[in-house]
Amino acid sequence: MFSIYTLLLYIHILSAVLSIGPLFVVLTIVKKMRTASNSEMPPYIETFKGAIAIVKHSGHVLVVSGILLMWHAGYHWSTSWIVLTFLVMLASIVFLARAFKPTLRTFNTPAYNHQRFVALLQRKTWMYILLLLIMLWLMVAKPIVW
Repeated sequence: MFSIYTLLLYIHILSAVLSIGPLFVVLTIVKKMRTASNSEMPPYIETFKGAIAIVKHSGHVLVVSGILLMWHAGYHWSTSWIVLTFLVMLASIVFLARAFKPTLRTFNTPAYNHQRFVALLQRKTWMYILLLLIMLWLMVAKPIVW
């Protein structure tokens, strides 16, 4: 049989996969955007937005399941890897809120520059992946810093 902890852990891991996996699809989309004409861009942009929505909503499940796992396993909020994970998570929330929308909104405006647009999306995607990988490492390694 399985326990509630096992179910929560499964949900937590699945939501982690869903919150980072689509970003690698996004990198493929950005690569295609590099050579796309202006008229070919809207479907890529919509797919990009959809992938980011999956990442964002999976992150909500990730946070809730993580808190439930902490509570169920008896971890304290002051545990160093938990504090660090929450700090990186807050940074990633702020980053996600500010990273993509302003860039995506420039499409078909006077501020739009195709090469700069694509370069920004690629750089911001890699930066977000890095933040998520730091969080993943903290949750897996559970380093005791203090």
